[in-house]
Amino acid sequence: LDEDMAITFAEEMQAELGMPFTVITSAKELCQKSDVIFTQTPGSSTVLQKEWLNQSDKINGVTIISSGSDQPTKNEIPADLLASSKYISDLTKQTARVGELRSAIRAGLMTESDVYAELGEVVNGDKPGREGNEIIIVDLTGTGAQDAAIGQVAWDKLSQL
Repeated sequence: LDEDMAITFAEEMQAELGMPFTVITSAKELCQKSDVIFTQTPGSSTVLQKEWLNQSDKINGVTIISSGSDQPTKNEIPADLLASSKYISDLTKQTARVGELRSAIRAGLMTESDVYAELGEVVNGDKPGREGNEIIIVDLTGTGAQDAAIGQVAWDKLSQL
């Protein structure tokens, strides 16, 4: 982490959005302080650990959105964390081949039938999302329509700030 770049980015975002931004220099500290964690890395090793999540202090649990694992060589979330979470995939067949689910299947900790829901089922209200203090992992391997929809929602929300 280039702390100077992070500070500059935080200052720019604070000025642009009018809300506080805090620079945190370790993944562990970030996980301990966050209710929502978004991972987007090009790497092949995990970027957080299950024990870093202080779920006991969270009233509404923790949500992890993983979108960096879009190839069979990439992996961001440890298999034991996936297996103990409410795991939501964008497309289960795809996440089993190139997403985070692939590593948990290889480790023998999950199968495709362990997937709680596909994202569309939660968005459409067919299955509930958060149900209390739980860890939810949303694995986004990428679909064109999904990327466009997420971008539009993010833009709409930011425009209201």
